[in-house]
Amino acid sequence: MSTKVSVIIPIYNVEAYLQECLDSILIQDLSDIEIICINDGSTDNSLEILQKYAVQDSRIIIIEQRNSGVSSARNSGLKTAKGEYIFMPDSDDYLLSPNVLSLLYTTASEQNLDILSFNYRLVGNQESDYLSKSKANIISNGKEFLLMSDNIVMVWNKFYKRDYLNSIHFLYNEAIIHEDDEALPRLYINASRVSHLSNVLYAYRQRQNSIMTQKISLKNFSALAAVIVSHDILFQKEPNYAFRRHLKKRIYDYLFRVYDLSLSNSELPGVVDLYNEIKNNLSLSKLDLFLIKNDEKFIQYTQINGKSKFTNPIIYMLRKLRKILF
Repeated sequence: MSTKVSVIIPIYNVEAYLQECLDSILIQDLSDIEIICINDGSTDNSLEILQKYAVQDSRIIIIEQRNSGVSSARNSGLKTAKGEYIFMPDSDDYLLSPNVLSLLYTTASEQNLDILSFNYRLVGNQESDYLSKSKANIISNGKEFLLMSDNIVMVWNKFYKRDYLNSIHFLYNEAIIHEDDEALPRLYINASRVSHLSNVLYAYRQRQNSIMTQKISLKNFSALAAVIVSHDILFQKEPNYAFRRHLKKRIYDYLFRVYDLSLSNSELPGVVDLYNEIKNNLSLSKLDLFLIKNDEKFIQYTQINGKSKFTNPIIYMLRKLRKILF
């Protein structure tokens, strides 16, 4: 019997949540699955929990490695996976119903999709459904999807054809910590058939000790720099005007994220120099650099000096113009 879905779960010190994650996968009505659990050097009881579950269900495969990060763990799972499709949940999240994988597999396989995305629920301190602006049940290529989507950077609300991943020799960049921001554009740009489901299928847990809520460090700045450089490389190679605009907007967004962080974390040595190095090495025009400088002034006015956005009308209008252009 062929394996329809490989579920790849990177695991690091999640003993409080791991059982709920595994239980939600094991009760799925699609039984032709493998569950590849990569224990990324956990120091709590996560490995013991995995071993207990593996004894009870032969579909669970445990891979052990020294702590190398989520990208390395996912790569280990991708190299091992044998399923027709790949699903990569986080180990502190869970599926909302027993038919999630069967729905994803049936939809993706019948429509021969490279990537299928879906909506999710935020759980934790506050609970709410996140409904993407992506149009549901429409098949497009990856670039068309990116131009009308707002949910690109999460790996866990996507379902991937393994043959497609293999065809583009896809692996995560293990050198950076914002791995999804760098990897997902590469995945979509090369995809021929992409679609989105409006169903809310996944519970994304927000918690204080997750990677997303850890204190900012210089490593975060370097990681964002790598994401910006990756987008800039794609921008230089892209012939399509509309998609070049999309990539430029992404570059702008990440660049201002770094600038904002550099202002609010000025005590970290070298952050200003790092920001300027990133900006000056981009393949942007003089107009781009002028508009970026204008936005920097706007951010200083409003966020650092606490002034109204209308304090300098010229700077405000140029910022509005930049947002229209890109």
